[in-house]
Amino acid sequence: FKAARQVAGDFYDLFKIGDTNYIAFVIGDVCDKGVGAALFMVLFRSLLRAYSSKEKASDDVRLALKNIILNTNNYIAETHSKANMFASIFFGILDPEKNEIHYINGGLEAPIIIDCQGKIINKLLPTGPVIGMFSNLNYTVDSIRLNPGDILFAYTDGTTDAKNSSQELFSEGKLLELITQTWDSGFSMLYNLNSNLDKHIGSQDQYDDITQITFRRKLSPDENRHSIIRKAEYDNLEELREFVENVVLYCGLNNDFVFAFKLAAEEMCTNIIKYGYEGQEAGNIKIVFILEKDKAVLKIYDYGKQFIPEEYELPDINADWENREIGGLGIKLVNGLMDKIEYTKGTDNSNCIILEKKLI
Repeated sequence: FKAARQVAGDFYDLFKIGDTNYIAFVIGDVCDKGVGAALFMVLFRSLLRAYSSKEKASDDVRLALKNIILNTNNYIAETHSKANMFASIFFGILDPEKNEIHYINGGLEAPIIIDCQGKIINKLLPTGPVIGMFSNLNYTVDSIRLNPGDILFAYTDGTTDAKNSSQELFSEGKLLELITQTWDSGFSMLYNLNSNLDKHIGSQDQYDDITQITFRRKLSPDENRHSIIRKAEYDNLEELREFVENVVLYCGLNNDFVFAFKLAAEEMCTNIIKYGYEGQEAGNIKIVFILEKDKAVLKIYDYGKQFIPEEYELPDINADWENREIGGLGIKLVNGLMDKIEYTKGTDNSNCIILEKKLI
């Protein structure tokens, strides 16, 4: 979520429906901008939560969903008709036991379902008009089922309407090009998308509020894997470092882990950029972060020259300056930050540095 001004008309929410296992998720865009839109944003969000708390979704989740939207629509249309305010809203209810989503799309950009191969398999088109224009409108409830590896991605039009210095739109085409890939996680997809979006906007003032939500049905229950790929160039070093910082925080680890992994990743990626592709065209660096039960693992892949940290002689920092060998301090630093450093050769002939830090 990124507001275009100090306050915004976009909103999102996530909450359980009563005492059930159903999980409601909402993304919305109130018409107009500024304070007026922000005030109605709060009203829409509050009404959706309030009417959700009154519904017994365990009896009939589809009927409950329809009542939530109808009641919200009618309240806005009848109580605030003179304001001419409305919102495009996608409201979904996830049944985590059946892996089903029941939803109403009231005029929002169609959320996209991407399978584990990175292909678009569905677009959740509007099932009714925008919410709040007229009372007693008709809304249809649709349902889908998520397969293992499927990602749901929903967004407001501030994403595709973002402008660069030449006033060119980011566009739906660019959005689809970026998200239709295989992803280790929804986080990986969002980070990559918004990195490109930030580069597109550049120093321009943001044109509209930008809101996105995503979630993924895991391929396995214990899966917690996230990744990024960038060309091995100094211009990308900050982005690689920021990815590591953000993913460690996303996984719920504390600042000690953030500091350790960010510093270690920066040192290793700098070595790859400086030496790994020396004398040849720069290839890619791939970073994979994996959270396991007892440890956090950072894997750094490249296709450059082989470098094995455990075979590298660490400098003696207690030696006199005139007797001390040049270099090696970075590897010594990484050794101090991590519990384990290991080198492996991938089946695709890649180099892989594995950095591990115990959770307990």
